[in-house]
Amino acid sequence: MAKFQVIVTKGEYEPWWFFEDWQKDIESSFVYTEKNDAMLQYQALAQELMANYPNKAVKKNVLLATWSEDETQYCEECDDDIQTFHGLILFADERVYEPTPDELATYFSLEEN
Repeated sequence: MAKFQVIVTKGEYEPWWFFEDWQKDIESSFVYTEKNDAMLQYQALAQELMANYPNKAVKKNVLLATWSEDETQYCEECDDDIQTFHGLILFADERVYEPTPDELATYFSLEEN
């Protein structure tokens, strides 16, 4: 049985940069055995993020980054302010999920309502 996971992140990188310590940026995680439940959760969270942050970028259809230009954090190592990103990821069995064309049209158009 497949395990689906919807992950919300917040950090200095977009969610498609799976650096060694990327999991430290996880704010919440939702686990499902039913694919439809995971997709509906992803869709609801994507809508919420896009409503709260004016900028967005998407990679591989299910890796969403949202941000506001004025939300930054100070980086001591680089002596500068860096952008804060709010991310959303959909995994299936611990790998980035690859939606079908029908799923793309139904769940991942990521248009704001």
